[in-house]
Amino acid sequence: MAKLTDEMKALIANQQAFIATATPNGVPNIVTKGSTRVLDDEHLVFFELTGGRTWENLQKNPKVAIAVADRSKMQGYRFIGNAQLITEGELYAKAQKLADMLKMPFPAKAAVKVKVEEIYNLGGGGQKVA
Repeated sequence: MAKLTDEMKALIANQQAFIATATPNGVPNIVTKGSTRVLDDEHLVFFELTGGRTWENLQKNPKVAIAVADRSKMQGYRFIGNAQLITEGELYAKAQKLADMLKMPFPAKAAVKVKVEEIYNLGGGGQKVA
């Protein structure tokens, strides 16, 4: 079971996250998600507001990779897991609050909860750490 360390949590809190998804046929997509946060020791969460390609991919293929790096320190991690699309409850309310704050013309699509299954050190030659 992969667990986030305090170092990883601090990196996620202070750096930009890049979210990678793929179609069922393997066509990749990568986006930035400024809403990416640590939920607990085993989960990350980000908000899907616009319903673009990331949203389309996650509905058909729940596999996701999240990369976060501090370029100035040449340090970072890649988190691999499965996404759960949450469209009601407390996490979804946070996504909707962000959509309202950004004055989005439509409701948030989902809060995306990712169960971290594998962690790789991007600054350590891509070695698996958990």
